[in-house]
Amino acid sequence: DYGRRMWREPDGFSAFWESLDRGKRSVCIDLRKPDGAELARRLADTADVLVENFRPGTMEQWGLGPDVVLPRNPRLIYARATGWGSKGPMAHLPSFDQIAQAYSGFAQHAGGGPGHRPEIPYPGIADQTGGMNLALGIMTALYARERTGRGQVVEVSLLGTQLALQAPELLHVLHFGTERPREFRASPTVGHYQCADGRWVMIVGIDQKFWPRIARALCLDHLIDDPRFSRGYVRYKNRHELEPILEAAFASNTSAHWLERLRLEDVPASLVQDYAELAESEQAWANGYLMETDHPRFGRQRVVGPHIQLSETPPRLSFPARDLGVDTEAVLREAGLSDAELERLRRERVIGPADG
Repeated sequence: DYGRRMWREPDGFSAFWESLDRGKRSVCIDLRKPDGAELARRLADTADVLVENFRPGTMEQWGLGPDVVLPRNPRLIYARATGWGSKGPMAHLPSFDQIAQAYSGFAQHAGGGPGHRPEIPYPGIADQTGGMNLALGIMTALYARERTGRGQVVEVSLLGTQLALQAPELLHVLHFGTERPREFRASPTVGHYQCADGRWVMIVGIDQKFWPRIARALCLDHLIDDPRFSRGYVRYKNRHELEPILEAAFASNTSAHWLERLRLEDVPASLVQDYAELAESEQAWANGYLMETDHPRFGRQRVVGPHIQLSETPPRLSFPARDLGVDTEAVLREAGLSDAELERLRRERVIGPADG
């Protein structure tokens, strides 16, 4: 299982594995063996949701496709995560997160657009947003099941998710045939500026109401009614005049100074932080987005907490990432298998822990 070894440090800790696999029981079954496929079918018989992310046709080859498991459990939600979608000339090809970022135009756009070096801003964007969209699709199907009593197949692909995330940019191309020009800032009042201490401050003054506030905060009151900058369209049209003025203003004092003034004017603004600073963020800790928990191997740990808050059923961290196959026997016993059956399956290497 390659994921467990990604980012692994000498002490055995993998931030990649610990962050993405916590709260999940680990069962190790060889689905390529008939007895292994039958075990999976038995588990699916009583499941609410089955999630798979193999290439299209793989589950069918093992006798685990929707045509087999849904008749056995008509209420099952069969969730499929694919790279390219289940149709089309590329459906059978392998894919990973970075492949989806590349093919979807995301990497090219992140790098500056056509003619620039492509950039993968963060490995995992396609994977994680794809997973979130699949979870949303599953919840929609579960809600539909409450009305119809029937399960269904839900499919989300890495490619489709990336297109959805970039819908405004793609719609511009679909309508005009060309990409929007890419610039360092979206507009003079939407972007980051470097301050005297070398730090960057991000401002987002989209609405007209923010322009006077930004000008006052930067001690540029005389520009509020300047006909070159007084309205959004002319500010953008004359951005190459305005941006150097704003750059000089920010460069004249520290980031703390300008953040204080911007917030006094109620301008959306933030220091551009790195991960080390974020780890000490009072705001993140206050909301439980960062929290402490005990790890059976690594002791007391600071971890990323739940980002979805529920008033009646608050989320909690159940347990850290598990070793491969550590829960196999417990889960299969819950499914009704006897000790003798488990022993036979172990002996025939149908099931097994990581070292099996």
